[in-house]
Amino acid sequence: GGEPFLHPHFMEMVAFLGAAGFSLKIETNGRHLTEAACSGLRDHGVRAVQVSLDGASPEVYRKVRPAGDFERTLAGVRCLRSKGVEVEVNFVPTAFSVHEAAAVADLAFREGVSAFYTGRLILAGNASRVRDLAPTEEQYRGFFEAMRAKAAEYKGRMLVRCHELGIAEEVRCRMANPAALFVIIPDGRVKLLNALPFVCGDLREQSLPSVWKAFLAGWKSPKVARFVSDFERDPALLQGLHRWIRL
Repeated sequence: GGEPFLHPHFMEMVAFLGAAGFSLKIETNGRHLTEAACSGLRDHGVRAVQVSLDGASPEVYRKVRPAGDFERTLAGVRCLRSKGVEVEVNFVPTAFSVHEAAAVADLAFREGVSAFYTGRLILAGNASRVRDLAPTEEQYRGFFEAMRAKAAEYKGRMLVRCHELGIAEEVRCRMANPAALFVIIPDGRVKLLNALPFVCGDLREQSLPSVWKAFLAGWKSPKVARFVSDFERDPALLQGLHRWIRL
């Protein structure tokens, strides 16, 4: 979690990684996409910027992001597009925003976005402390049906990807088929997955190949299997995702 543009050296890091030949995708809430920032992202060769757009109207957007600004976020999307930077949209469904999912996908398409990503809400971090935030199963059924329809409607024109698995099902899938990526947190430690508390290495002390080896082994750890089983009985465990567990 966290907004990357708030880091005082964020653009310096983007410039350094871009010059080193890395392909960067940046996830942002869209509040800091000024003319200068968008130009910098273009100049440093950023591959894509994924912007959180959690509503199709200012009213719903503010319910999800009280400190946010719907029009400012849209202006940021348009600024990126004007600079030739590829834009993707991420939508997080909640009980009071899920009904606007299809409208957000339509808005994203009109704005020239290349991809629209969404899926089940993960009740972790701040979300775990808000009552009645998650959509009901009935709302989810309508949401998934609408997203499948949008995927068909925009096929070949805008990617629509909707993740229907819950976190427990996703982790079980990853345990059998680890993804070819890991999560580096700001202090150099490496996590198995954003939605898990497990740390498999530290790039300040270990080489990348050794951390990668530990990452693959981590998915076979009994600690991870036990966490998933415990989580299925007690979803409140997600509140402790930032208390790292070293594998």
